[in-house]
Amino acid sequence: MLLTIVACSAEDAHPPASGGCVAVDGSTCKTTVIGSSSGGEGGADGGGCPVSAGDSQCGICATTSCCSELVECNSSTDCTNLLSCENTCSGDSACLTACEKQYPTGVSTLQLVSSCLARDCPVCGESGVGDPCGPQYPACVTEATCNGLWCTAACVRSSDCAGIGADGANTLGFANVCMATSHGDLCTPGCAGASNACADFPGTYCFATTAADGTSVSVCSALPDASTAD
Repeated sequence: MLLTIVACSAEDAHPPASGGCVAVDGSTCKTTVIGSSSGGEGGADGGGCPVSAGDSQCGICATTSCCSELVECNSSTDCTNLLSCENTCSGDSACLTACEKQYPTGVSTLQLVSSCLARDCPVCGESGVGDPCGPQYPACVTEATCNGLWCTAACVRSSDCAGIGADGANTLGFANVCMATSHGDLCTPGCAGASNACADFPGTYCFATTAADGTSVSVCSALPDASTAD
């Protein structure tokens, strides 16, 4: 599975289709900056590899550990276009091969990024609390387990349920919630009111309910009474 790489600010969740900055999960793109704040090894146009506390865990690791590789990809239109193309493939091998044929000169540069992330940033290949899980997804981070739909963990309060996405949300962009369930208090992905907010968790819907700490929340659940959901 090709990692979705981060790097940028917060307006466009996808890498540009015609060059530009390399986007790592949970962040969004400006044109020449990789990351979101300070630190790193230096980079294209002096932009360096800034890091912000609000970046995803993958993004923070990538910009601190793989800066030179990200800068090299960032400076190559074919590398950023190859990344953008492969991020639409959902792991389909035929699609990935077609992308590589379309942008052949970007393959070796993007491989340097992928190799660095695999070596130094294992979180970029993992699913965090509140992320979809199952055979088609990366394994949950060590502190979480897969309940068949999402990665979850025991909790006392919602602050115990931080995800690996930007600002502690899950990689879908929603804050996780500590919910009372039939198996104890467990982390559950939050949601917004849109009808497709829980589309990544088949058979679930976005319900307004009450968290374990008594606050009003909306979470993904298969049951009308989300407080009893697994």
